[in-house]
Amino acid sequence: MSTTTTTTQVKEIHCVEMESNVSSQGSTLKSASLHGLEQEAEVEKVTPPKPLWIRVRQTAWQLFVKYWFLLGLAFVIGLAWAIPTVGKSYGSIQAQYTVKWGAVIVIFLLSGLGLDVKVMLRTILRWRLHLYVQVINFLILPFLAWGIVRFFIIVGAHIDEMVYQGWIIALSTSTTVSSNSVMTRNANGNDGAAVFNAALGNVLGIFISPALMTIFGDDRILFPPGSARGKPDYIKVLFQLGLTVLVPLVVGQVIRFLFPKQIKYLSAKLKFPIINSIALLIMVWSVFCDGVASDAFHQLSGVDIVAIIGVDIFLYLFGCALCLFVCRLPWPQRYGEPTWLDRYRLSRKDAAAVMYCGATKTVSMGIPLINVLYSGTSAGVVGVLSLPLLMYHICQLFIGNFQVSLLKKWIQKGEDEDSRTVHEQQSQVNETQSLPSFTTRRRTVSDE
Repeated sequence: MSTTTTTTQVKEIHCVEMESNVSSQGSTLKSASLHGLEQEAEVEKVTPPKPLWIRVRQTAWQLFVKYWFLLGLAFVIGLAWAIPTVGKSYGSIQAQYTVKWGAVIVIFLLSGLGLDVKVMLRTILRWRLHLYVQVINFLILPFLAWGIVRFFIIVGAHIDEMVYQGWIIALSTSTTVSSNSVMTRNANGNDGAAVFNAALGNVLGIFISPALMTIFGDDRILFPPGSARGKPDYIKVLFQLGLTVLVPLVVGQVIRFLFPKQIKYLSAKLKFPIINSIALLIMVWSVFCDGVASDAFHQLSGVDIVAIIGVDIFLYLFGCALCLFVCRLPWPQRYGEPTWLDRYRLSRKDAAAVMYCGATKTVSMGIPLINVLYSGTSAGVVGVLSLPLLMYHICQLFIGNFQVSLLKKWIQKGEDEDSRTVHEQQSQVNETQSLPSFTTRRRTVSDE
C-alpha cells in the first residue's frame, strides 16, 4: 500500500514539473514574441519619414504619367505660339507632307497593329452594340450640334460664324481610335467592343463625314454666301483619307495577323500607344502653327472661346448620358419590369464601351478632313475651324479620365449584385435538391 502511494506521489510530482516546464517555455516564447514585436515597433518608430522633396517628386511623377498627354497639349500649343514658322504648312519642315500625311499614316498604322484580329472577329456579331455607337456618333450628335448652332443664330448670339462651322465639323467626325479603348479598359469595360467600334467608326467616317458636311453645307443660314465652305470633291477626299487612314489600318491588321507574337512584343517594347499619342500631338502642333502664323486666332474673342468650351462639354456629357440611357434603359419598379427589357439591356461593361465610343470625337480623322475640304482656303481658316474639335478632344480627355473611376465602381457593383443573385439561386436549388424524395402517409384512426 505504501509503495503504491509513493509511486502515485512521484507521478504527481513529475506531472507538476512537466507543467511548470511547459508553462515556463510558453512564457519564454511569449516573452520572445513580445520582444520581437517590440523590436519591430522600435524599427518602425526609428524609420524616418520620406523627405518632403521625395514625396513631392513621387506625386509629380504620378500626375505626369496620368496626365502627360494633356500636359503635352499645353506644351505644343505654347510651342506653336512661340515659333509658328517651324510647323506651319510650307514652313521649315514642310508640314503639309511630313505632318499632314506622315503623322496621320503613323497613327492609323499603329492603330491597325494594336487591334487584335481575333477580338475584332469575335466582336463583329454584336450588331446591336455597334448600332448604338454609330447612330449616336454619326447621327444624333451632329444634328444636335446643328440644332444648337441654329438656336444661337436665331437668338443673335455674338459668336464668330466660323466657330459655328467648326462645331458642325467637329461633331461630324468619327470616334477616337486610342483614348476611348484605353479608358474603357481602365474602367474594366468591354475594351474589345471599344476597339472594334473605333476601327469601324473611322472606316465609316471616310464616307459618312464628308456626306454630313455636304448636307450641312447646303444650309444657307449656317454657311451664308461668301463664307469659307468646304467643297467635298469625293474622289479627292476618298483618295487622301483612304491612303492616310484606311490603307495603313488594313496594312497594320494584315501584319498583326501574320506576325501576332512579334507585333505584341514590339508593341510592349516600343510603347505603341505612346508613339500614337506623340504623333497626334505633332499634328495638333502643326494645326496651331498654321493658325498662329496667319493671325487667325486673333479674330476670336473671349466669348467665342467660352462658348466653344461650354458647348463642347455639354455635347460630350449629353452623348455620354444618352449612351448609358439607351444601353441601360431604366424602368419604374412599381410598374413591374417586363421580361423583354432585361434582354434589351446591354451589360454594364458593354455600356461603358458604348459611352466612350459614342460620345468621343477624333482629331486624327477630323483635321485631315478639314485640310481636304478646305484646301482651297487659307491656313488660318483651317486653324479656326479646327479649334472646336481640338477643344472637344481636350474636354473629353479631361472628363473621360474622371469618369473612369466612377464607371469602374459602377461595373464592380453590378458584378457583385450578379454574383449574389447567382449564389442565392444556387442556394435555392441546393435546398430543393436536399429535400427527401420519398412521401410519408399520416396515420389515421383506422390504422390504429
